[in-house]
Amino acid sequence: MERSELLQSKEYWTEKIKLELFQMVTNFKESNNLTVETLAKKLGVTKGYVSQILNGNFDHKISKLVDLALACDRIPVVKYEPIAQYLQDDELDLCDGHYKDRPIIVLNLGTHQTSSINTKKSSSDAIY
Repeated sequence: MERSELLQSKEYWTEKIKLELFQMVTNFKESNNLTVETLAKKLGVTKGYVSQILNGNFDHKISKLVDLALACDRIPVVKYEPIAQYLQDDELDLCDGHYKDRPIIVLNLGTHQTSSINTKKSSSDAIY
């Protein structure tokens, strides 16, 4: 899969949002020395729900994403950009928060194993 195809796929953006949520909740949990139980109380959810987040096994409503972000002392910021402009900026390394020199980490939700893919423009790697 070419990088431009990857950046236009629903799966890429869905997994990116899930990964960012996972990182935010994990960082909040660790920086505040919280157990899963105390984190669940702070977030106003069950321990099972926190476990789903920490295992990458979730698909949230927008309202729940906002609730979780605010409970982790974060403001959710959503930005919509034209695909053509984003792809052009990506080619020029101008995308906000985008690091082409770092591999994309892929979490297989079935096995919870991670792997990385090459993000170079000539890459033909695919995410499965």
